[in-house]
Amino acid sequence: MTDPRERPDIILVMSDEHSPRFSGAYGHPIVHTPNMERLAANGLTFDAAYCASPICVPSRMAFLTGRYPTRTETWDNGAPLRSDVPTLSHVMRAAGYDTVLIGKMHFIGADQMHGFSTRLVDDSRVCGTWIDTNDWDIPDAPRAKARERLLNAGKGRTPHIEQDEEVLAAALKFIAELPPRGDRPPVFLCVSFNAPHFPLRAPEHFDRYWPDNVDMPHITQAELDAQHPFHKRLRGYFDLNGIDPEQTRRGRAAFYALVTWLDGMLGQLMDAVDTAEGLSDSPPLFGYVSDHGDMAGEHGLWWKCCFFEDSVRVPLILRWPDRIEKGNRTQTPVSLMDLGVTLAGLAEPPRTADVFFEQADGKDISNVLFGHEEPDRTVISEYCGHAAARPIRMIRRGRWKYVYYHGEPDELYDLEADRDEKVNLATATETKRIIAELKPKVLADWDPDAIDARVRMHQRERALIATVEGHGTFE
Repeated sequence: MTDPRERPDIILVMSDEHSPRFSGAYGHPIVHTPNMERLAANGLTFDAAYCASPICVPSRMAFLTGRYPTRTETWDNGAPLRSDVPTLSHVMRAAGYDTVLIGKMHFIGADQMHGFSTRLVDDSRVCGTWIDTNDWDIPDAPRAKARERLLNAGKGRTPHIEQDEEVLAAALKFIAELPPRGDRPPVFLCVSFNAPHFPLRAPEHFDRYWPDNVDMPHITQAELDAQHPFHKRLRGYFDLNGIDPEQTRRGRAAFYALVTWLDGMLGQLMDAVDTAEGLSDSPPLFGYVSDHGDMAGEHGLWWKCCFFEDSVRVPLILRWPDRIEKGNRTQTPVSLMDLGVTLAGLAEPPRTADVFFEQADGKDISNVLFGHEEPDRTVISEYCGHAAARPIRMIRRGRWKYVYYHGEPDELYDLEADRDEKVNLATATETKRIIAELKPKVLADWDPDAIDARVRMHQRERALIATVEGHGTFE
């Protein structure tokens, strides 16, 4: 094993529910994110990074384990990751790293560490840790109070904001107090914020956007009428039909304000890292990523839970001085599972950790970090959560995105010609060969009938537990 002083400290900042579209680093003309732009100017920006499932718990557990949610059975936000599934934190500890989590990771159940050696601020006040369930037998049943998330958008403070402030303070203190590398092991530090996840109450910056500095989604009634049955179900589930345009405007203003507030915290962390004496000898690998996106009104949808780009694509920017070339962008499609596996590999773990890599669906992408491009690389994401009714899986390869809905119509989008995903080409004669190529890849080693049966049984089991324990629902 390499001398631990030669392996990088790794500091990863994670947000919740931030689509890359809504940042200056990814070209948005309004949303103010100077620190994300600063990070991009000094690192590598991924233009085609995807989560393994567009919902919090499945996405985060896939990042940590490198495995698809249907393999770990973390179907939705009430399904716990088993404690006997190794994570990248276990791998890094085996390699001699100090593994520190500060803030949100949305662990469900009794295990609130999953391999981290230290957790300085938990997320139980806003996430809950209890087992809960969806019900695919009534997938279009409206979610209680979902519409209020938009109706209450504006200025304000919430427990989410208060927790993020505690996370920031703890992270700044930890970084400032790090001893020099010669006096400590390497560190994997994950600093994880709630923002810009709802509640859409922004402590700052709301007036920067409201009411005249908001771009609006372009939606027609014809588009909504022609939407896939799942998207119609999802709009009904979140009570999003008939939303007043001014409420959409207010919601987006609050969301933009939360993104800008998050960007300020990111900037403070970047400054702390750049001035910390304990990091001066060997600058760390520093990154920013989100667990999934937010539709923010596009296609008549809010939140996540679907495979439109704003939901399933994530921002990913990595800075590693003298190792990653500054200011580059990559079009190579990657998954958060790939990121987790790559970070674990950089720790140079012992042979006992081989099982983690053998079982991972994610692949090492360190070659992409150092300039290799693979634009036709395949990325898969899946969804078994709210309003799904049956398993859903997406594949992105090159310009094409294909979505397989078990027992429902397909979707196919040309992301080069139709960046806004307005035209479903699944029934077009000229694209039949594309679906013929992609569908077998989606279904390889993935049995939707078996998964459907497992999800429904697990929902019944969790419903019993949730009823007995008397807990409410959460996201």
